[in-house]
Amino acid sequence: MELPQDILKTEYQFIKVLCKTDTTELTVYRHKTLDKSLAVLTLQNPANLTVYQRLQQISHHNIMQVYDVIQSKQTTMVFCEFIDGIPLSQVGIMKPLGVKRILLQLCDGLHALHSIGIIHRDITLSNLMLDHTGTLKIIDFDIAKAFSNDATTENTLGTVRFAPPEQFGFAITDERSDIYSVGVAANLLLTGEHPSKCIYKPHSKLGKAIVKATNTNMENRFQSISAFQNSIL
Repeated sequence: MELPQDILKTEYQFIKVLCKTDTTELTVYRHKTLDKSLAVLTLQNPANLTVYQRLQQISHHNIMQVYDVIQSKQTTMVFCEFIDGIPLSQVGIMKPLGVKRILLQLCDGLHALHSIGIIHRDITLSNLMLDHTGTLKIIDFDIAKAFSNDATTENTLGTVRFAPPEQFGFAITDERSDIYSVGVAANLLLTGEHPSKCIYKPHSKLGKAIVKATNTNMENRFQSISAFQNSIL
């Protein structure tokens, strides 16, 4: 049986390392005959296998596609879609119509994730990519979790500014935690500021949605990503 590393060496050409940390490495390869790029995420075990295995079962145009997940004794390799685009963190302030188009795509992607029991927990402008067609892609599932009703505490922090209060130990994260981050991302795209400093036109449709989405009390937020999406239509 060929190991994943052997397949990569024989069938793919190494292109570059996109990012590397103490526990993860993301690299890009190109198939030698098909001329198609592939991203390979190498994780030190124990890896978040449940999340990536669930992602492997779905295909959605607003979510990074996971093709295969292979685990060895020391590492887990996730073979996934290479997205040739730019993160929203490099886009800058946008017009309301453009932000609305992005938000509708983001809501579609999150609805698909939440439907299979995955909470992303790190929706930031850096983890939202726009490809060359203008399609939004949700990436980076390093701290995503498969939702469990048995959890009683939260011990995984998200990105400061984007993470809701409950992600810092005040409660258990669920779909509403992603909604909070969506509200922060929307406000940053519209104003360049965090909602705690400046809300985009609070009496407008988008402004009202942002205010509700970023409420510090989970019970006062939108209770589903579909409810947020409907509020901005």
